Amino acid sequence: MNVLVLYTQPPAKLLAGRDVGEFDLSEAANAVVSALPGAAGVAVHGTPAEILRILDEHRPDVVFNLCEAPLGRPDLEAHAASLFEWFGVRFTGSGSETLALCRRKDRTRAVLAAAGVPVPTADRFPCIVKPAAEDGSAGIDADSICEDAAAVERARAKIAGPVVVEEFLPGKEFVVSLWGRAEPEYVSIGEAFFQNGLKLFTYASKWHVESDDFKNSRLHYDSEIDPALRATITATAGKAWLATGARGYLRLDLRLDEAGIPRVLDVNPNPEMAPEVGIHRAVVEAGWTWEQFVREQVEWA
Repeated sequence: MNVLVLYTQPPAKLLAGRDVGEFDLSEAANAVVSALPGAAGVAVHGTPAEILRILDEHRPDVVFNLCEAPLGRPDLEAHAASLFEWFGVRFTGSGSETLALCRRKDRTRAVLAAAGVPVPTADRFPCIVKPAAEDGSAGIDADSICEDAAAVERARAKIAGPVVVEEFLPGKEFVVSLWGRAEPEYVSIGEAFFQNGLKLFTYASKWHVESDDFKNSRLHYDSEIDPALRATITATAGKAWLATGARGYLRLDLRLDEAGIPRVLDVNPNPEMAPEVGIHRAVVEAGWTWEQFVREQVEWA
């Protein structure tokens, strides 16, 4: 089978406050290529003409889609998938509609709520203010948690574009990875542990590896989770998968409310795949080999 691993390059100029690691997909691409003997890995800037030219040159049976920020713009994430769909090219991961939906937290929240998936309530303190159209925790720091209306306005002022304001839940946080052809057949659950006053995953905790936030936020897959809670988390994540129309793989953030009910904070159909992090780590923690996961994704495309 002729497999093309297509991935976007970091932009020549980063937006203020953004880290190049957020956009550098070379490690993830190399990890995928290493699991697929004979596969070609090609980096693109992400113009439609460039992508179509490479498709014409390689004539792939399947594209392993790692196009997360064409032209350095995360808001164009769904566009590459749209091209594959338009030209009838099989590709891994979710389709363009799911990618476009999950780019907008406010719209995803509405879809989840309509499907009966628990989400945080709105307009209740303490709350969190976060960008509606970003991922990777962009725009989120310790001051995103607000205790009153004045703090909300200060947090809003730092964000360009639409925001989501919702209750900051008091319970434990979990990161759930799901994968399967069309149904969420497999699951891996990590529990977040924060220390030294940190209460959430910030942009720094994900991308600034020398920061205190990075050191004070850890994800553990060997924590003891009550079996009943694990079952509820898995069921909730599965409903979110179906509600958003996911395919192949998905990663979700959930947090417990005062009653211990897991509520979905975020849905990410294009999670990190670099070694030892993201869904790469999750599938290994679940007992899979990385090679098995990658090859199944190609078969499921």
